[in-house]
Amino acid sequence: MPDKITDKLEKVIAALLKGTVFLLPLFFLPWTAEFFEFNKQFLLWLVMPLALFLWLFKTIRQKQLKIKTNILNLPILLFLLLAAASAVFSLDRFSSFFGYYGRFSDAWLGLLSLVIFYFLLINTGVADSAKKIYDLLKLFIYSALAAAAVSFSARVGFLKLLSVEAPNWLSSPWFNPAGGSLYSLGIFLTTAAAAVVGLFLTGKLKKSERYIFGGGLILIVIVLVSVNSSWLGLKPPQEAILDYSPALAIAKQALKASPFLGSGPGTFAYDFSLYRPAELNQNPLWQVRFDKSASQILELPATYGLLGLLGYFLIASLIIYLNVKLLIKHGRAWRTEGKSGDYNLAITLFSVFLWLFLCQIFFQTNTVLNFSGWLFLGLLVAFWQTRDAVVFKEKIISLAENLKWRKFWLLVLFLAAAGWFALAVYEIKFFAADVLAARGADREAGLAAAGKLNPKRHNYEISLAKFYLNRLKIEARQPKDKRDGSYLKANIASAIDQGRQAAWLTPNSVAAWETLGMIYRDASPLTFNSEPWAVESFSRALALEPTNPVLATELAKAYFNNDDAVNAEKYFKRASELKPDYYEAKFGLAKVYLKNQKDKLAFDLLNQLAAATFDPEIFYELGRYYYNHGQIDKAVERFKLVLTVSPNHANGLYSLGIAYEVKGETAEALKYYRQVLELNPGNQEVINKIKSLKQ
Repeated sequence: MPDKITDKLEKVIAALLKGTVFLLPLFFLPWTAEFFEFNKQFLLWLVMPLALFLWLFKTIRQKQLKIKTNILNLPILLFLLLAAASAVFSLDRFSSFFGYYGRFSDAWLGLLSLVIFYFLLINTGVADSAKKIYDLLKLFIYSALAAAAVSFSARVGFLKLLSVEAPNWLSSPWFNPAGGSLYSLGIFLTTAAAAVVGLFLTGKLKKSERYIFGGGLILIVIVLVSVNSSWLGLKPPQEAILDYSPALAIAKQALKASPFLGSGPGTFAYDFSLYRPAELNQNPLWQVRFDKSASQILELPATYGLLGLLGYFLIASLIIYLNVKLLIKHGRAWRTEGKSGDYNLAITLFSVFLWLFLCQIFFQTNTVLNFSGWLFLGLLVAFWQTRDAVVFKEKIISLAENLKWRKFWLLVLFLAAAGWFALAVYEIKFFAADVLAARGADREAGLAAAGKLNPKRHNYEISLAKFYLNRLKIEARQPKDKRDGSYLKANIASAIDQGRQAAWLTPNSVAAWETLGMIYRDASPLTFNSEPWAVESFSRALALEPTNPVLATELAKAYFNNDDAVNAEKYFKRASELKPDYYEAKFGLAKVYLKNQKDKLAFDLLNQLAAATFDPEIFYELGRYYYNHGQIDKAVERFKLVLTVSPNHANGLYSLGIAYEVKGETAEALKYYRQVLELNPGNQEVINKIKSLKQ
């Protein structure tokens, strides 16, 4: 018999589940670097394991274990285990378990939390009757209407008026709490609209609810229209979304590389870098590193492998088959007996589930959409559990009579408590780390503290390395006599240390190796023998993203600076092949041609670039070409073109001085040398030039 404590536990579990249904679409916190997905996942990771622990404690208290059995249980458990195996063998294990930074919705812990939510939904009293299912459905709709109201308020400027000092993201007319993405908001609100229509068809709404949901439906339509068109003079921001064709090509290549378990949950960014088609270099978004595929279904084979994809489709196929079969079995009888409300509820739940499944085929998902899918899966199963005892059964194990089961269940309870506590400690540490990393008051201290609290998240090391690199660049711009040598050395050492640590933490991260290469590249004028390390770092980065023309160009520049003209030419050509209109690669190739004394090739390429781009550096190189070939007048013309674009171009001014000196026009030469000296006070070479010309 249930006692008061058991009843209270049941109520607490129900409150946690209902609270999550309502709160999750609206939940965000402004203190972290990413406001939405990270915090929604954080909520799931804390609440769902806690609810499971309370359920386990309740079963011990009752001395009785009740499990609802159906043909979905095993496939769902199998899918969860396959995802765990994929995460263990992932290209980035930490990101697979805790989410790729900035896109946390694919974390295995998130999937585990959703499976727990589904399990509790069908094994507790929160959805064990049609009335309770209606209540949960209404709660979901109320949450969606609140999200629509917040989005509408942002659109018309109400949110901005709420606070004079509103942060930029809150004062944006496109703010929405359901995940940041406008098209995801559109899918979520369309899902809610379908649920509202279904509730109207059931005829189970009170008069006040009909008014509320009717008005809410109008609000949803207004918000959807505003998302998909210019409204009130506002143009919706364009979201960077990968096209289907390259997404399919990447999925095929990733599947070939790791056919069974994929690259790991949440690691599509790594797959994108490794297998991005070269054709993307002609796309306006060619410099974007996509961390999500074009759709959830196209992402699954890459990240979960063939086994995960089959497991996912097995679950979807079984629930579709079950619903079709049960609707045929019960539908006619319900209509005959006047139970159209039950039939319409089943149709509503099934239709919304199908809509969410189709959305996963054609669109990306986020935490709210994933949660919505598992919610409606759970509501469907909970509904049929109350209607068909033949397909959906209940297994009861007495823990009082079976001592072995009781001991086993106590062990499970202990492990669940220890696991939840350990997970909660880690989650709080990770949350605190991101709060510290996001603060702007003391960037260095915040990132350093974040790295200590969460030493597995290489993004903090990358950010800190870039912070030191930026300080290095600022100091390096100072005149030589005003530079602080010890400060420069300290920042170079710190930047290299953080860059190496990031690359060590996640050796498959192209961003980590690219950052390290940038550090060695920018530090080369201030240090000794850093060019080989720049070559090594950019080589590793290019190996991880072989069709990126920028990385090929940077590697070529590193070889060029390391006096390896052969490899420099090779990689400049490779970059030009990857992106024929890439200026940096062609200009670098022209300079290599000049160094390799392939003057005709260099001259033709420089003139080709000069016709397409009015860049002072091109004219400067053309001036050098003419000077080296004894055509001084043409060289002077090109050097003067440099100054029309960049009047303080020191090399252009100095070269003009030399050219006029060769021509014997001393006054003109002195004029340009003096201008160089004004830009670089104390330059001994220029001072000597001026003295020699005055004699």
